Amino acid sequence: MCGLGVPVLLGVSRKSFIGAVTGRDVEDRLPGSLALIAPAWSAGVDIIRVHDVPQTCDTITMLEAAWGSL
Repeated sequence: MCGLGVPVLLGVSRKSFIGAVTGRDVEDRLPGSLALIAPAWSAGVDIIRVHDVPQTCDTITMLEAAWGSL
């Protein structure tokens, strides 16, 4: 979808499907959310909607440090 030339928004933060996969309650779904944000960022998603802003910013900062800015 990122190659279509239109902005792409991702909103997976704390979603129920993360709970269905991990068995975690909503307040414990941050690791699952971050795990989905990493490949989305790598694929070029333009906007990432999140609940946990500082943790997501740290994750993206570390991805950029490890892989470079995409």
